[in-house]
Amino acid sequence: MIDIVRLYKSYKNSEDILKNINLTINDNEVTALLGHNGSGKSTLIKCMVGVLKPTQGSAYIEGKDIFDNRKKLLKYIGVVFNQKPSFIVDLTISDNLLFFKSIYNINDEDFNKALELINTYINIENLLDKPYRKLSFGERVKCEITSVLLHSPKYIFLDEPTIGLDYNAKKGLYLLLDHYKKENHSTILITTHEVDYIEGICNRAIILSKGEVKYDGRVETVCNSLNHRATINIEFAQIIDEEKAKKIIQGASAFNKDEQTITFTCFHTEEKDRLLSDLIKAFSISSINTTSASLREVFEDVLKEIVESK
Repeated sequence: MIDIVRLYKSYKNSEDILKNINLTINDNEVTALLGHNGSGKSTLIKCMVGVLKPTQGSAYIEGKDIFDNRKKLLKYIGVVFNQKPSFIVDLTISDNLLFFKSIYNINDEDFNKALELINTYINIENLLDKPYRKLSFGERVKCEITSVLLHSPKYIFLDEPTIGLDYNAKKGLYLLLDHYKKENHSTILITTHEVDYIEGICNRAIILSKGEVKYDGRVETVCNSLNHRATINIEFAQIIDEEKAKKIIQGASAFNKDEQTITFTCFHTEEKDRLLSDLIKAFSISSINTTSASLREVFEDVLKEIVESK
């Protein structure tokens, strides 16, 4: 269990970055930490893993002060900081991972099993013989994620882990995290700007604003606010399958046969994926344009809803 008690963090000659944070994150809980840029998300994670010492208050893992016991607790923690590489750039990925294997004192059998598992979800096998410096940004992100999961950590902290990843890799990552949640009973905290990916795995959402916790509750509240304002606008050249097209049109929020356009409101990422697959079978598609509310609008909607409910 992670406990954060009356935590403040400020830097020299600056206002508080974090203000009176009080949170308990239970074992086997997956939490989405959300907020605008500058809201304090990354600073909070750094305090939670012992990289930064709070100005006031404390953060604990299993009752131990994280900053004071950071070396002892390291073997239980896996953390990815956005755009903070930990690899030796001139070594191959394979050699880098063997280096991490040594740091965490992982035996050969467990190392190979972990690598096989991770590869199943995010496909890193073709990167192992390449030097880190020759990888694309997205490939580097995959490798960073791999390095922090090798020792099957009990506590996983991921700061914007999907930046640079393509759709398949993002989906694979969340499926991998779901595996760690169910099979390893890991406690996971994710900061992300891609709210529509979190609903399937996260139990809880926390929104930070100006260094304070403004929302702590159901992740569905955040996702619904985003998804109810997401639309897909389709232009098509012709109908390929009349029967399938008729069923699809019944679920559309707008359809103009003369202008050959259809508009849909989507509620979940999985629903959008199914819809696009069906559309391709029923129509000759000319263009697809997806629009959604900005995160700022979503957070403002959620916070307004909380205020109005009081």
